Amino acid sequence: MKLKIGDKIDEMSLPSIDGTTFDLANLKGKKALISFYRYSSCPFCHLRINETIKNKKEFGDNFEAVAIFDCKFDDLVKSSRKHDGKLTILCDDDRQYFDKFSVQNSILKVTFGILFRVDRMVVALSKGFSPLSSMSGAFFGVPADILINEEGIVERVMYGSHTADHIPMKEVIEFSNA
Repeated sequence: MKLKIGDKIDEMSLPSIDGTTFDLANLKGKKALISFYRYSSCPFCHLRINETIKNKKEFGDNFEAVAIFDCKFDDLVKSSRKHDGKLTILCDDDRQYFDKFSVQNSILKVTFGILFRVDRMVVALSKGFSPLSSMSGAFFGVPADILINEEGIVERVMYGSHTADHIPMKEVIEFSNA
């Protein structure tokens, strides 16, 4: 089912690249950004994670950002080494939550993102995010971002129109501090 404003996300348990198991219950009482990403070394995805980490000081104290990838766990660990661990990065290698929340795959949307967001690709490559370093997972995946409040209620959801389409960081910061 595609999520919509007012829906409640009440359960999620996935392995984290830090070796723990993430449980959504740990976010109770906090606002959160939950982002569904593509394959393990997607440069667009890792650039967005990098930007999220860089903005962490702008988020309120009661806010968490969670990144979920559709790929093999070991490949995700390898491709996430450039990040400093200040963001929860999870692996959904059997697409349990990707499918539950109707996160889509689309050759057309991936092609559109690659062709029309070359600027983002250049920035990602300049930061060392190689698309070929570990290509397991949903190469044709399209991102989805969900902002949930302290009770796990969806306040904003965006299913991407292409591979680099996310809720603008300014909106995430405003939500986190509201």
